[in-house]
Amino acid sequence: MVIKSFGDKLTEKIFSGDDLNKKERKKIGSLVVERAESRLDQLDTADEKDLLLAPHLYYHKLKGTKRYSIDADSRKSPWRITFEWENEEMMNVLLVLIEDTH
Repeated sequence: MVIKSFGDKLTEKIFSGDDLNKKERKKIGSLVVERAESRLDQLDTADEKDLLLAPHLYYHKLKGTKRYSIDADSRKSPWRITFEWENEEMMNVLLVLIEDTH
């Protein structure tokens, strides 16, 4: 396992494949849960080289932070999975919605 901690319970539930309640499903809206779960599974077995070699994940460092990001669903989706690297382990893995504020 590469993922050592989650930033919230919802991301952890999706990773574990647990059923989401109505409120949680409403919160994630258009996110394809199965694809997000698959991406979290990929993260759990990946190192940075694996992520760099998987162009469909759009792995990149977030400017001005120590966090990294991949697409949670697809390139067109506003959902991202963010995390920090600590001694080759991922910490504070979090599913976030990138919203257009314009």
